Amino acid sequence: MNLPQSLQTPHGCPPGAEPRAIAGGREGVLILHGFTGSPWEVAPVCDALARLGYTVAMPVLAGHATSVQALNETNWHDWQKSTEDALAWLDARCDRVHHVGLSMGALLTLLVARNRPPERLGRIALLAPALYLPPWQRLPLAALARLGWPEVLGKQDPVLANGQKPPCYQAIPLRATQSFLALLDLVLVLTPPMPALVLHGSADQTIPCEPACAVARRLLGDAARVEIVAKAGHLLPRTDAGPQVVQRVVDWLNDGR
Repeated sequence: MNLPQSLQTPHGCPPGAEPRAIAGGREGVLILHGFTGSPWEVAPVCDALARLGYTVAMPVLAGHATSVQALNETNWHDWQKSTEDALAWLDARCDRVHHVGLSMGALLTLLVARNRPPERLGRIALLAPALYLPPWQRLPLAALARLGWPEVLGKQDPVLANGQKPPCYQAIPLRATQSFLALLDLVLVLTPPMPALVLHGSADQTIPCEPACAVARRLLGDAARVEIVAKAGHLLPRTDAGPQVVQRVVDWLNDGR
């Protein structure tokens, strides 16, 4: 297969964080990971849909799955290009493409979905969408990014099912974070009402559940189905509720076939 860059494994990519491009039927699914994450976060969704015969693209967004320094040299335009390149690969093989995005991947999902021809746009599933950051978190990040020092902040690994550990970054690159915040603001302005499934963990310590769900309802309108996953954290497919989350996404997409 002739793959775009975002569907090719980048140099230095740790095991488990690789992108995937799986050819199947004429129904496609684009699956996007989150900021500082990798396809590992959403791989359970990819595996389930590929088994059902979907054609699946799960790209590595620019600067991810390599090094924190590489991510700090990218911005939301680069992440959007990674998304659109993978989407073009799907469009060449599929009649219609569904969209699944986790956290920042949900923002990119909304950004590209708004311009899709209706006949080409399948269903949308947003997992822990990064639609809200509390001021106490956002303001210091923006201030440090403007100062340009430090370049990165450390972060702790999330607590996941079976002691899993994400294979990628244990730090937050601040210049790239500033671009992430710009992407969030842009999505809040540009996104029209649209039907979507929104799943958010009640124990999410990265994107607070209640305010993010409130923004999702206001932004997407009455056609959105917002559901709270009890006691689940941010990386929904990798939490104890992961099998439940994956099945809910599968059911949502299958209902739209």
